[in-house]
Amino acid sequence: MAGAVACRVNSRNRTVDGEIQQGEEAAVAYRFWCGECGYKSDWGSESQGERQQIEHYAARHPGTPPGGQVEVNRKDPEGGACLPVVLVAIVLLILLASCRH
Repeated sequence: MAGAVACRVNSRNRTVDGEIQQGEEAAVAYRFWCGECGYKSDWGSESQGERQQIEHYAARHPGTPPGGQVEVNRKDPEGGACLPVVLVAIVLLILLASCRH
């Protein structure tokens, strides 16, 4: 998973070793993983992922405090790295098809 880092964080934006994670939310995408099952939140802001994780725990693991890991994508927060490659491939296919006729 290029550009992604998994680390444990708490609700005060600190990693397990105490490093502060504030000020990065605008340039970084987050995905929260459930510590009890295979659930993963959608990529988005830290607050969106945390909210989804809390809702998941309330619905699927009542009485268990939210836990697990947070996946951080610093390389491409929008998640659209494949889009330019796909568009170039489509254009090349169209060009190849038009040259055959």
